[in-house]
Amino acid sequence: MAVALKELYAAISPQYHVRLHTESCFDKMIAWTHVVEDIEFISSLHGEELVFFSGLSCTSEEWLRRYITELDRHHVGGLIMSFRGEETFSREIIDYCNEIHFPIFSASWTTPYIDIMRLFAEILLKNEQRETNLIAALKNAIYYPENEGSYLSHFERNGFLRDMEYIVVILSCHTYDEETGNEQLNKIEKSMRFILENMIAYEENGRLIILTAGCPLQKVQKEFRKLCRKDSNVYAGIGTLAEGIKDIHRSHENAYTAYRLTKTAIPRNLLSYDELGIYKILADVKEAAIYPEFVKETVGELIKYDRENHTDYMNILGVYFENDCSAVHTAQALYCHKNTLAYKLNKIKKVLGYDILKNENRVKIMVAIYILRLGTGYF
Repeated sequence: MAVALKELYAAISPQYHVRLHTESCFDKMIAWTHVVEDIEFISSLHGEELVFFSGLSCTSEEWLRRYITELDRHHVGGLIMSFRGEETFSREIIDYCNEIHFPIFSASWTTPYIDIMRLFAEILLKNEQRETNLIAALKNAIYYPENEGSYLSHFERNGFLRDMEYIVVILSCHTYDEETGNEQLNKIEKSMRFILENMIAYEENGRLIILTAGCPLQKVQKEFRKLCRKDSNVYAGIGTLAEGIKDIHRSHENAYTAYRLTKTAIPRNLLSYDELGIYKILADVKEAAIYPEFVKETVGELIKYDRENHTDYMNILGVYFENDCSAVHTAQALYCHKNTLAYKLNKIKKVLGYDILKNENRVKIMVAIYILRLGTGYF
């Protein structure tokens, strides 16, 4: 996994003559290092590399600007360039790099690039192993919570303490799925690492599973609300606050419930478990096989009538109950005359064979409507 450029720079600045010239490292992440001596080779990069350049092929200020522009266009994380004597980047190049948020470093002609690259490789590989161990620990915490020995020590060794507060978020954006993967999902993960800082993430069945540590629920909700508002193709469910590592599995279960409801019952692309209302009960019932029979005995005759006669009485019934059984408001919502609505409501009562306004029947009808909104994936 990628490492913050500022961390890599901190590892070499005390012992090697490498100097940062831009205002900061701009929160760039580095996945690997590469030597690139000519512009034509830049297109072969994958992104998030830290590029080392001897400067031998740099023919002019204009050439160097084009070189940096191409590096930035291919999502390179930064550039370390060698200079002879007192030479360095011009003020114009530095200003340009600050403008595009591209970090540049100068090195002396004798700076041992190979030693720096070896050191960086060790840091990157160690970080990748750390991330692999944390992902395995997170999966164990989710699926085998009773087996604390398989995850507790891994978490605590890496700063994820047992009494910290944790939140699980599950999201997807299948619109961007391609044979080679989902680049948008990768971008979301990278951006969230900057924002949420202390987190673990992995992809599973086309979904991104994110664990945040020590981050307030309000901030998590705010950041994912911005993300989902910006892109309606992203669907996300936010779990409950877990007050300790042993409760991570509950936050995951609740996040998955909220995530699934974005695609079925509630027409929004972001849901927090805390705001699900009655769906908390309906979606978490373990014996969901009872749902079809309940729906059938409650509104089954009306569903059958609609199917056979090409009517929309179930929709009318749903709108009627959404408007607190107010004929006036329902007629307005359906854009029909109140006398027409009265006729249709009487027809609904006849088809169902019971008084829809009796308290017990009202409850049963509302529950049946909620179950139908859940979708068949739940039962």
